[in-house]
Amino acid sequence: MVDLIKFYLENIKISEYILASKFMKIKQDDQFEYFMADPKKISFLSQKVKAENFDLPKSEIVVQQENIMKNLSYKNKFISFKRKLNAKEGRFSVCQNIRKDFIRVKNLNPFTDLNYLNFVEIIEMYADEFEIEKEKFWKAKITQLELGVNIRFNMNIASIMSSVSRMKGMGNTLRIGNTVNFKNQKYEVSVYDKLERESQQNEVFKNSNKVRRKHLVKKISKNNSFVRIELRVKRVSQFNRASIKNKIQTLESIRKNFHSLGNELYKLFVNISFVNEISPDIAQGLVKSQLNSKNEKAFDGYLKFLGLKYFGVKKFIEFASPILNTNNRNRYLASLEDLYNQYKGDDDFVKKEFHRKLSAKITNLTVPAISNSN
Repeated sequence: MVDLIKFYLENIKISEYILASKFMKIKQDDQFEYFMADPKKISFLSQKVKAENFDLPKSEIVVQQENIMKNLSYKNKFISFKRKLNAKEGRFSVCQNIRKDFIRVKNLNPFTDLNYLNFVEIIEMYADEFEIEKEKFWKAKITQLELGVNIRFNMNIASIMSSVSRMKGMGNTLRIGNTVNFKNQKYEVSVYDKLERESQQNEVFKNSNKVRRKHLVKKISKNNSFVRIELRVKRVSQFNRASIKNKIQTLESIRKNFHSLGNELYKLFVNISFVNEISPDIAQGLVKSQLNSKNEKAFDGYLKFLGLKYFGVKKFIEFASPILNTNNRNRYLASLEDLYNQYKGDDDFVKKEFHRKLSAKITNLTVPAISNSN
């Protein structure tokens, strides 16, 4: 479940050997000295660990420092150490996608999610790499976090993404291609085409050229899709969902609450609502039989459906959401979704599949946490 994570440890001693062999000193001022880890020297971040050359000319050291910064600043990832001049202890900070780190180490497919045992293993791998006592390492405080799962569907990605509508409790919805972001001031939830994203990052069909890779992805996507659902917390200190916040304060709190954290993620993600845009319209004969009752409500409902169909139900919801009174907005928009789905025939196929597969996936990832606690 854990994806990108940012955490730190205070008053930590990093041995001079580790600093010399895995870090580069990048800055020093009147009070502090700053070190940045070189990913090429970290066993699980590089396939080849190169020997350090301690006699590099100054010009080459500068180039090496710049390369380290480029490698580690990709998407704001880094491993750093800061301490006062002449001090032995300092602040050790990590911002990494530990799911991708684990995939790299174990040579797994890019759609793999971390279960409880995987999470414990990769965290303790970090502790071992920098020779920090595991008991201390688990106490690291988390400041930023992404939690999510990948779900496979036996249908075209467009059928799924076109059905994703809005999310309860989220004020803004942003759609770009096959990505939907639900945002509020404290966190965001993202639903996107994982296969497309991995293809863009050259993580699938690595031996194929760009044209061939695009062809293979398109072929697979006809009847298969991989959807990722993510919770992104930029600042844990400001996160306002209490049922999750108290479980993500430290690495240890995630470990101890892994199963219940999975349950809370499920409760959060099922707040995503769907509109049924893939089933055929209700038969005209059935519509006429409903309208023959001369019930004004039935006429009004059908006219609303036709208007939503013409305008586009998601487009209308996005248009109306910021305008409607906040006290009535969720109730009114939910009623429109229900009405639209009613006239589309078989109701909630995508929603039911989403809930079923989400529950099964989270259960699969968190079951080892239950057995480990017994």
